[in-house]
Parts: sequence; C-alpha cells; structure tokens
Amino acid sequence: MYFLEFPLIVPRNQTNFKPGVFEKVFGDYKDTPIFLCGAMPTQPKSKGTVRLQSTDPYAQPLIDPNYLADHRDVQAIVNGLKTCQQILLTEPLRKIGAKAFDKPNPGCANLVDKGDKYYECIARGAVLPISHAVGTAKMGDPSDPTTVVDPLLRVKGLKGLRIVDGSTMPIIPSANSNIPEIMLAEKASDLIKQTVQCAPKISIDIFKFNF
Repeated sequence: MYFLEFPLIVPRNQTNFKPGVFEKVFGDYKDTPIFLCGAMPTQPKSKGTVRLQSTDPYAQPLIDPNYLADHRDVQAIVNGLKTCQQILLTEPLRKIGAKAFDKPNPGCANLVDKGDKYYECIARGAVLPISHAVGTAKMGDPSDPTTVVDPLLRVKGLKGLRIVDGSTMPIIPSANSNIPEIMLAEKASDLIKQTVQCAPKISIDIFKFNF
C-alpha cells in the first residue's frame, strides 16, 4: 500500500503512472489524503525474453517482457484487487471514513458492474513493472546444460569472469530481491578473496631509519 497526502507528495512521480492517467483517475482528489492498494504477483508465470540484436556489443538487446501472457498472472492480480476492496470494507478503515474512488479506471467504464471482468480490464490496462527485475543466468551444477555459472559464480567456459547479481539465483525469491542480492555480493567477495594470492605482509621497523 502507498499512503499519499497532497500537495506534499506528487504521486505521479512516485507510482509510475503514465502521463494523463493520474489526472483522469485521481485529479478530483488532489486535496484529499489517499492510499493506494495494488496487486503484485510475486511469482509470475509469464516468461519474457532478452535476445541479442546483433554481434555489436553496444547494440541494445531485444527485450520482450511478455507481461500477462499466462492467464494465471491476470487472475492473481484480479484476486489481489478484490482483496483490496475487502480491506477497504474493514471496520478500522470505515471508522475513519475511507471509501473507494467513484471514478472507473480509464478504458474500463463499461465493465464496472461486470465483477471480475472489470478487474481483469484494470489488470491488463494498468499493469506496469515495479522495480526488482531479475533475468536468468542460473547457478548450479556445471554439467547441467541450463546453468550459466557454477556454485562459485564462475561463468562456465570462460576464465576470470563471474556473475554476481540476482540472475544467478536458480529460484527467484518472492517480493523484493535486493536483500538476497546483497547476500550474494557478500558471499562472492569472500569467494574472490579466497582465490586471490596476495603478497606476504612485510614488517618494517621505522625506528631503524633516521627521518
């Protein structure tokens, strides 16, 4: 949930709404404290792709997020939005006068009374990424053809190269991935230090020198 109070916060910069959408949905509430409740599938079933565009290393990759290709992701969002409605009806929120926006989501006005179809319209029309994107460079047994790095995070088939980010996790954790990524970085630094041969420490008695 996001809690916003105008005019101290400008939500269109905080919540990543497309230009124009914010004004249409929330414009009438610009002088009213509001809270936003959104649905975020933490284990999406849809899979996107990142492909090379050419052999030019500076060429932008071809990225297809393929959002909501699997209907189970749509249903997860629908269920989440319905849960938000249930939260709004709880006694603590009713006591403070909380109520739902009475403006339909842009593009879905004709489905307001259609139950799940209305929520599905919102899901398909308003879906957006919310940070913590993770690709795939799976860590695991070097003999497994689906792995990219070994258990020491070394890229298979290349010497002197490791991958240290969320993509190496064989199973992506739910919700924010930054904490396990920090853990990976800490572990990687230990692994690297174990393989680096440093020169032995040399003690110098400074009192033998005249300055």
